[in-house]
Amino acid sequence: MNYKKKIGIIGGGPSGIVSAKTAIECGFDVVIFEKQDDIGGVWSIKNGKAWDNMKSHISYVSMSFSDYYWDVPEERKPFHPSREEMYQYFYNYCKDFNILDKFKLKTNVIDVNQINHTKKWLIKYSTTINNDGDVEFNEEEFDFIIISTGFLAKKKEINIKNKFNNFNGKIWTSDQYKNPNHFKDKRVLIIGGLSSGIEIACDISNVTKNLYIICNKKSWIVKRRFPNNELNLPVNDHCIQFRELHYKEMPDIELNIIKNNILNIISQNQRENEYFKMTTPDYKTPNLIVSDNFLDILKSGEIKLINKTINYCENNNVIFGGENDTTTIEFDDIICCDGYDIDLSFFNDKIKEKISYDFSYPHMPIVLHKHVFSPDLENIGFIGLFKGASMIEYEIQARWAVYCWANISKLPTREQMLHGISKEFEIRNQNDPSDIPQFILKSSIRFCDEIAKEIGCLPDFEKLKQSDPYLYDILWNKMCHPAAYRLVGPFSNINAEYNIKNDFNHYYKIDK
Repeated sequence: MNYKKKIGIIGGGPSGIVSAKTAIECGFDVVIFEKQDDIGGVWSIKNGKAWDNMKSHISYVSMSFSDYYWDVPEERKPFHPSREEMYQYFYNYCKDFNILDKFKLKTNVIDVNQINHTKKWLIKYSTTINNDGDVEFNEEEFDFIIISTGFLAKKKEINIKNKFNNFNGKIWTSDQYKNPNHFKDKRVLIIGGLSSGIEIACDISNVTKNLYIICNKKSWIVKRRFPNNELNLPVNDHCIQFRELHYKEMPDIELNIIKNNILNIISQNQRENEYFKMTTPDYKTPNLIVSDNFLDILKSGEIKLINKTINYCENNNVIFGGENDTTTIEFDDIICCDGYDIDLSFFNDKIKEKISYDFSYPHMPIVLHKHVFSPDLENIGFIGLFKGASMIEYEIQARWAVYCWANISKLPTREQMLHGISKEFEIRNQNDPSDIPQFILKSSIRFCDEIAKEIGCLPDFEKLKQSDPYLYDILWNKMCHPAAYRLVGPFSNINAEYNIKNDFNHYYKIDK
């Protein structure tokens, strides 16, 4: 009997799901370890961090895998999918590619280590076996391991938790928030003025008695779509990262100036608010928050800003400011939106050292070649464990790792990995703490194209320019579509060209 090599995948969210599909089509046996009792990760209906009314900030095109089209009529296709729509997409993907029976649900990975004198890996885990919480311990050997636990694996510790000791109300974290029902007629304070804090504030603003938010970092606040009725474009989207721009060799400062100027044009109503009026120099890396109505609600007075830090709490009173300039406001609930961290607690210190694991760099806690490979760890790949990663990056990373192990592609040499890692350290160790990028990739499209070239699925754009000028124009000048990586190469898809042109013609009428 021929031995079928096994891949153990830790994490059953989008990055784990696409890794499993890729491994299965390459002939591997697959096990997915998921600690919750459902698939989908952040988008899980039962256990995910997405709340009931949450919608994707990016379009359905960027929220899809390259060979799995949204199978709904055009008139019902969700441009910005909801939590339920995203979950259904992932569930259908798992069902259609026979992934569902590969899951070990309610399973917590305890230890992951390489077996001595071999290239194999041993996973030790516990599985909850009944409603009483009883667990069963097991271990299993694998030829390869994929870590796909995501960049939002565990919530950050509340950094001012000691100041809440005497607060009589309820303290929430953003992952506990699901809907506005509890907050009707309540006095609420939200701590954290980035995406989750601002969007949760908008979600509860029409039911609260009083609502305040603390915003410590200024950002561009933009709506999901460009403010132009003639265009149908999402603002914060991989699909509008035009290759024509991103293939130009230009200094970071010049690229940042272009980005900031564009954001300044599309954030006109931001100039009306004194606090959010941007004064950041044009050459700084822009920080972006997507919200369709935050600034309008702020203007209406339903959301109020607090520009002071919390000093201490007493009963339901929160005291802001210093000794000589304090403000006291009563609250029933406080929602802390401090963000998330990666979770690699199943690794020992020796393995963590080999991936340069360091939580003092929260924007980049591990350093790998193309965020996938370590030159000092064989037969393991990391998928989606960098800030700002989304489905187009998950998939291209997963294909690269699995294709290398399947001998479809060539694994990078140690020298190539070390060179790539040196570039990543430059990003991690950059000297200006005020200019740490919101997203680690300078250009998602360049990142994906470089990996696509390695695995042989990057179209030859010069040839495409001659053979199909219309398709070339779409992919070079108009939009970045995930299906571009299925036009040629391993596991190419006959429907890729149609899907690209159909999406462009229906939704991205950029040339109007």
